[in-house]
Amino acid sequence: MKTQAKKTNILMGLLVTTLISSQALAMAKAPVTDTTDTTDRSTTTTPSTPVVREPAAYTGSITPADFNVFTEVSYPVGSLVDSKFQSYRELIPERNAQEGQTTDACDTTPDGQDRFSDRIAYAVEVKMHPSQAGLGYVGSYYGLSSDESTYTPNSLISHPLCNVTADTLNTTLGGKKIPSAATIKKANTFVDTMNSYRRAALAGDREGYVKASKLWSKFMMCVSYTESLTTANTSTSDRVAAKYAPAGYRRPASVLFYEDPYQDAASRLNIGLFQFTPNSAGNVQACIREWNKLYPKCTVSTKASQGDMIRVLGSSLQTFNAFCGAAKVTGMFSVQINTKSSSFTHPYNVVNGKLKAPADRCVSPHFAAGKSYNHFGPFQNSVGTNLDEVLSCTLNGEY
Repeated sequence: MKTQAKKTNILMGLLVTTLISSQALAMAKAPVTDTTDTTDRSTTTTPSTPVVREPAAYTGSITPADFNVFTEVSYPVGSLVDSKFQSYRELIPERNAQEGQTTDACDTTPDGQDRFSDRIAYAVEVKMHPSQAGLGYVGSYYGLSSDESTYTPNSLISHPLCNVTADTLNTTLGGKKIPSAATIKKANTFVDTMNSYRRAALAGDREGYVKASKLWSKFMMCVSYTESLTTANTSTSDRVAAKYAPAGYRRPASVLFYEDPYQDAASRLNIGLFQFTPNSAGNVQACIREWNKLYPKCTVSTKASQGDMIRVLGSSLQTFNAFCGAAKVTGMFSVQINTKSSSFTHPYNVVNGKLKAPADRCVSPHFAAGKSYNHFGPFQNSVGTNLDEVLSCTLNGEY
């Protein structure tokens, strides 16, 4: 009897163990049905801010009908930037229109608006309207078609700006002159601010558009100081101008002439607000092509002589020079939008090894010269400090 009872107890134990195991397995697979809230509210963390999804590309014009770039942007922004450079104050003084060149009068809208700030702000406004970049002649180098009519039109506001990190900058700057964490933070402040204005402008908010125009104009005015305005009226500038000046030309006030000893003969001379070489086959070719589309009755020859290009780039009002400065930015962006090679666009535009559609891409000014048709040294932090100088200027005061 004891043996039978022992066997019975063993069987019962096994049965109980099996039932417990089965229940545990079932509970592990089944959803929890207990609705009792046991959360400790004192330790609950605030959810992270959701990622903002930027509106896709918009290739129409969104300039408000009553917008006046000269009263709303040029004077207030130029005055603010000049206040940072009190030893120079080059943006607000009126220039001598009598020393102007033909290109200073191709567009009648800025007539009578003869400050450098006027011409820069107006060039920005022109490039707030979408157009197709004049890059067909170098298209194959950047993974673009040679047929410019196939390019997705773009503007300074058509696509969102890409945020940057040390890793993305290492890629886009080719591993050189990576800015500090503090400078990267400033770059992203600019990006986030501009994107917020873009979102508002695309939603029909007039103030959003005005703020976007002011911030881009401020950025470019700060670049003009970094590029030329602090050294324009020096004996060196006079000497270089006298060396290259064509017959009857005299360097206007505050138009810098600079010889770059690190460039070959074809690119050594640099002129004006944004320091362009007077070589019509060189780095102004795309600007000329875009200018000629915009002003077909007031064209600049794509084969213009050096003397003619000195007059155009070195005019007293700097109209073409300012236009080319803004066009260089939208040209960079056009490469990033239209290229068929991941080598010439921001890393965020590549997903699983495939390029996003042009309408879904973001753009960035921070590329090495050979990676996105970049002209500006400060954009690529060429001397290690000039990107921070431009961003600090742009983020100084109201923006």
